[in-house]
Amino acid sequence: MMTTTLIGTTLELPSTTPELVESLRRDRELLVREALLWQSWVRYAALVAVVALALAFGSRDRITMIVPITLTGLGYIACIAVTSMMIRRSEIIHEARLPALLISADIIALSLVIWLSGTPAEMGRILMGATLVVQLSVFYFGRRLGTYAALLASLAYLTATRIAPSSGLAATPGVPQLLFSLGVFGLTSAVLIVAYGNFRARMMRLRLFCKLVEDGDLTPSVSIGVDKRPDDLTLLARSFEAMRARLAEQIGTDPLTGCLNRRALETRLRTEWRQAKRRSSTVACLAIDLDHFKQINDTRGHPYGDIVLQELAGIMKATARDTDAVARLGGDEFVIVLPDTGWQGALTFAERLRRKVDDFDFGSSSGSMSITISVGVALARGTDPISPEMLLQEADRSLYKAKSGGRNRIFA
Repeated sequence: MMTTTLIGTTLELPSTTPELVESLRRDRELLVREALLWQSWVRYAALVAVVALALAFGSRDRITMIVPITLTGLGYIACIAVTSMMIRRSEIIHEARLPALLISADIIALSLVIWLSGTPAEMGRILMGATLVVQLSVFYFGRRLGTYAALLASLAYLTATRIAPSSGLAATPGVPQLLFSLGVFGLTSAVLIVAYGNFRARMMRLRLFCKLVEDGDLTPSVSIGVDKRPDDLTLLARSFEAMRARLAEQIGTDPLTGCLNRRALETRLRTEWRQAKRRSSTVACLAIDLDHFKQINDTRGHPYGDIVLQELAGIMKATARDTDAVARLGGDEFVIVLPDTGWQGALTFAERLRRKVDDFDFGSSSGSMSITISVGVALARGTDPISPEMLLQEADRSLYKAKSGGRNRIFA
């Protein structure tokens, strides 16, 4: 199991598969594509606002500013238009390359407009505008690109104030002023990167949980611990856990016996098989059938047969470990999955279960009777070239041989 702390929320998930990782990656790339497309309009609007502010309140002569600022704006518009065209032509894009390119264009265009319109003492406006770029970058594209935006903005600020001052109308900021501005910007950026980065990472882990549930795997759970800093995401995680538990109860449990149903068994068996492959361990599978159950229904009636099935399920659950899975496939057919169990352990468990059933008085409230079971045992190692379905079929074949051999016995 993989346990991850979600700031007070613990998410326990089975190990991921390459197919699941690939599916999450493709979903992520599609989301980045959609984000870049709608952000293009935000960039156009931001350019208009920055240019209007520069022309209205810039320290340089307005006539001399118009041409270079216009060229800068046209270059920025061309960059956005070309990347938007590339995005529309491709259904999936790389989640980091194009965002990094557009973040660079944002910082460069912002810095040029402010540099062309202001004095060296006013270059702190670059950091003010870059704060928005950092925030959007880390929220939509992650910590790495948010950090990249902050570093690029700091470099642009230093370049604008020290290497290429726009004019001599005002004194160039001294080192203490530069360090103070960079310190405030660095602190602000660090808070944004940590806060939004943690939030985004928690959302990604919750997305992994939802993806597993979406694929029909109801075994993972979001366990809520003592949350020192609860927020809306904590409430969302609690709601998802309640929903998962309710769904598992409704569609993953046999209503008569309380055991797993066939669908839940298949999901659990796949999960244990993945774990066995990852750890190079073993998984044992027991197929169990009541002997002469049809005669019980015919002579005692179906209500009595239901009581027998419920009592048999209770014996199985009491015999099984917490890590084992007990399932009812239908009728009087049951399956028990024993993870991390070798041949000797599986046979010992099967014999202990057979004896418990043999010694139990079934249906005591309606007239007791003795009942026996037949058990087929199959085992696979994580390195074996088989599938969970093949393991279940092998257990079923062993059960058939146990019943053919006289019933009330175990065959492996």
